[in-house]
Formats: sequence, structure tokens, C-alpha cells
Amino acid sequence: MQYQPEVDLASGAITGMEAMGSGWEVLAAAAAELSTWRALPHPAMHEPRQMWVTATASQLLEVDVVERIGALIAEHSLDRDCLGLQVGEDILATGGRFAPVLLADLREAGVALSIAGIGSWYAAMAAMGDLPVEAVKLDRAFVRGAGADLAQDGIVSAVVDLAHRHNLRVVADAVESWSEGARLCELGCDRAVGYLFSGPQDAGDARLMLTHGAGWCAPAQRVSIETHRNTAAYRPTLEG
Repeated sequence: MQYQPEVDLASGAITGMEAMGSGWEVLAAAAAELSTWRALPHPAMHEPRQMWVTATASQLLEVDVVERIGALIAEHSLDRDCLGLQVGEDILATGGRFAPVLLADLREAGVALSIAGIGSWYAAMAAMGDLPVEAVKLDRAFVRGAGADLAQDGIVSAVVDLAHRHNLRVVADAVESWSEGARLCELGCDRAVGYLFSGPQDAGDARLMLTHGAGWCAPAQRVSIETHRNTAAYRPTLEG
């Protein structure tokens, strides 16, 4: 099992890990690993460290999925919202009217929920406020080259604005360059995963990162020229 850190873009703090894989074996291993984090020193954070696992369509179609995941949470005495499932937009599309009911049952069992790949299916964007999720994961197609394409940045900005209106966190997937991370931070993305911060780590190294590491040094937010013009310190000059 390997884990990749999720980073708060504003502070640089590592907020949790994403398990590299899906399926019941991965979920069971991730829950067991999550239980070991209780012994780790914890920085002053208002939210618990989270372990995110990708849910497959076959898992979510099983009649006892909620009971099985609830049993894992009870077996390892996990706190509410520490174990999270990433649910793909395609599952929401094929699940019809049963998908919101299933997600509500998982939330009742103490599972954190995130919609993965947001932005590629506009129906999921429209349904943001009706689903019992806490986060949406921005599709990597909109992350790649952030800052280089104004139209693409506009889509990211719209997704972030819509998510924040519904009190949802936005996580960017597969961030690879500093310029992408900086621009996504400017556009209001809350968290991110990607090789900019770290590749997948084994359990021991992941624990060290949670205890001592920082994902990155967040860039200072840009101050607009309009803001400067409204201050007494702003004095335009002529040169040449």
C-alpha cells in the first residue's frame, strides 16, 4: 500500500492521505493504517486528518456496502469523517435516484464523501448542493496548464465559486508544477494532490510526512493594482 498526501494550498499543511488504489482490500488496509495515526503528534488543526479511498462502482452496488464500511469504522474505532470515499461522477450518472440515498446512508455511517473528476460532467456540478458530500475533486483536465489558458481558468473559477456557495471544499487532482499550484491557489482551490508536493509513499514515510512535513510553501496572494491605488502608499511614477 502506498499513500499520496493531500495538501492545504493556503497553509501548506498536509491534511491527510489518498490511498493509491481501490477495492475492498485497499479500503480495509487504509482503515487499519488510519487507526495508527491516532498515536502521531497532531498540529493545531480544526479538522481531522483524513484517509481518502476511491470507491468502485461494483463496491457501491453491493447491497451491504454501508454495513461493511460501517463495520470497518467500528473495528478500528475511527472517528467520524476520518475515512473518506471518493465517488466518481460516472457512478452518480448511472446511479440515478438511488445515488443520493446511498451517499446519505454512508454519511450517516460516518464516512466523508467527495465527488471525483468534477468539471467533466455538468450534471454533477448542478447537483452539488443536493448531495451529502463535503468536497469535490477537480478533474485533472482542468488542472493541467492552469494559468496558461484563460478559458480553462474561468471554468476552474466557476467550479470553485459554485462549490464554495454550497460550503464544499475544492481539491485539485494531479498538480505537477509550481505554476499550476500557485494559480489554483489564486483561483480559490482549497487543497490539492500531485507530484508537485509528493509522489506515493509507503506507510512509514507517509506517517513521517504527517508528523513533520509540509506540502509546500504557499505563494503570497497577488495584490491587485486597484488595491494599491486605493492606498496612500501608492504613488505612480514616470520613467524615461
